[in-house]
Amino acid sequence: MSRPLAAWCVAAALLCLTGCKSDPNTPEYWEGTLQQTRRAEDRVRVVEAMRTKTQVKESFLPMLHEALSQERKPEVKAALARAIGDVHHASSVEALSAAIDPAAGDMSSQLANKAMVTALGAIGDVRAVPALVPLLRAKDTYARIEAIQVLGAMKAKEAVEPLITLATDETVEPFLNKKAIEALGHIGDGRAAPALIRMLTKERKGKSFYVESSFALFQLGQPAADALLPALEGRDAELLTWAKTNGVNPASYPMKAATVLGDLREKRAVEPLLKLLAFSHSDVQIQALVRMQAADALGRLRAQEAVKPLSTLVLETDPTVRDAYVRALVRLGGRDALPALEKAATSGDWYSREIAVKGLAMLGDAREQPLLQKLVTGEPARTAADCKATGEEGCDDAAALGKKRADTLAKHAALLEAGQACAGNAACWVERMDKANKPMLERAALEVGRSGSADHAPALAAKLNERDTEVRLALILATGWLVDGSQEAAKKIREASLPNLRKQLQDEQGVTQLASVNEDLRRLLMRIERT
Repeated sequence: MSRPLAAWCVAAALLCLTGCKSDPNTPEYWEGTLQQTRRAEDRVRVVEAMRTKTQVKESFLPMLHEALSQERKPEVKAALARAIGDVHHASSVEALSAAIDPAAGDMSSQLANKAMVTALGAIGDVRAVPALVPLLRAKDTYARIEAIQVLGAMKAKEAVEPLITLATDETVEPFLNKKAIEALGHIGDGRAAPALIRMLTKERKGKSFYVESSFALFQLGQPAADALLPALEGRDAELLTWAKTNGVNPASYPMKAATVLGDLREKRAVEPLLKLLAFSHSDVQIQALVRMQAADALGRLRAQEAVKPLSTLVLETDPTVRDAYVRALVRLGGRDALPALEKAATSGDWYSREIAVKGLAMLGDAREQPLLQKLVTGEPARTAADCKATGEEGCDDAAALGKKRADTLAKHAALLEAGQACAGNAACWVERMDKANKPMLERAALEVGRSGSADHAPALAAKLNERDTEVRLALILATGWLVDGSQEAAKKIREASLPNLRKQLQDEQGVTQLASVNEDLRRLLMRIERT
C-alpha cells in the first residue's frame, strides 16, 4: 500500500470511529480528525493526507494556525508548517514565526524549525525577517542554512551584518561560510563588499571561497567596483594589513580585482589595468599571473588603449603567457596588433608560434595569406631545427612532425578567407556560424559581438550550448558586448532564449569540464536580466 493511500485510510478510519459525516473538502472535517487522533505519527499522516487529497486553501488557515500553536510534537508541527506553506499566505507569518524554537536541541525540533523557515520562505513576506535573523546564530544547522537562503532570497537588509559575520567566521564549517556569501550576493548590499573582497583569497580546510565571493561581488555591481578599484591599485590599506596578518600575498588582490572588474565591465579600471601590464615582482610566476589577468580584463572591456602595450608582450616565449596576451588582442579586434603577431609567429617554440599564427588568422584577411603560406612552407625546416636543439616528443621522425605542423598552420587559411569575404558584414559572419568548425565559430562570434548589431544577438545566444569551452567563452563575451551596448539586444535574447539558457545552466551543473565557463554564462544571464 502506498504511503499517501495508507495515510488516507488512517484518516478515514478515525472519522468512521467518531461518526463524523462532514465534508472532507472543509477545514472542519480535518480539524475533527486531528482532535480525535492521539499518536503523533497518526497526526502527521492525517496532515499529509489532507495535503494529498484536498486542496488546502486560505479558509483552512485559521484551523491550521490554531493547531500549530497548540501542537507540542515537533514532527507534527513540521507537517502543519508544510501544509500552511502550501497556501503561501501572508497571514501565516505570525503563526509560523511564533512556532520557531531558537533553542531547539534534538533533531526532530530542528527539522521542525527548518519546516517553519521553508514555509516562511515560500510566503516571502518581509515581516518574517525579525524571526529569521536570530537563527543565523543558532546551533540548529538545519534551520540556520534554510534561514540563510530565505533571507538571501528576501534580500533582507537587516541580515547583512550577521551574514557578514557568518561569512567570515572561521569557527563554522566552510559550507556555512559559502552559503552566507551567496546570500550576501543575493541581497546586493554594498556593506558586504570589503568582506567579500577578503574572501576572494581565503581558504579553509582545503576549501576556496573564490567562486562564491567573485559572483557575489558581481551581483553587488557598482558598490563592488567602488571597493575593488583601491584593491586593484594597492591603495586599500586596511585590506593590505589584513592580507599580511592572514599570510595572503598582496599581489593576489590586483589579480583577483582585475578579474571581477573585467566581469563588471568597469571602465574606471582601464588605466590601472594598463599599468598592471607592466607589473613587476621578484617571483616571475606571480608577475606573469597578474599581467595575464590584467590582459584578460582589458580584453573583456575591449579597451583599445591596451593594443599597443599588449603588442609588446606577445613576444613572451612561455606559451601559456603568450596565449593570454594573444587572446586579449583577438578580443580587442582590429589590425593594429598584426605586425607584432607576425613577428611572434616566427619566434619561440612550436606551441608559442602556433598561438601567434592563430591570432593572426583571427584578426587578418587575404592580406595575411602570403605570410601564412610562407610560415607553412618554412615550418618543416623550423621543426627540424627545433628537434635538433631539443629532441622533443615526436622528433624520432622530424620530417613527419614538420609536415603535421605545417598542415595545422595551413588550416588557418580558411579564417583569413572569411575575414576577407565578411569584412565589416556581421550578417555574413552569422551565416558562417551555422556550419562552422570551432575556430571559425569563435572568430565569427567575436566579429558579430564587436559589430554592435542588436539584430544578431539571438543568433549568438542560440549557439551558447556549444560544448567547446574556448568557443563558448567567445560566444558569451560577444553576446555580452551586444547586451552592454543595447537594451534591444537584451530584450531580443530575453524573448528568444532566456528560459532555455536558464535550463541549460541547471542541466549542466556538476559537469566539471563546463564549470569555469559557466561562471561566465551565469554572469551573462544576470547581465541580460539587469539590462
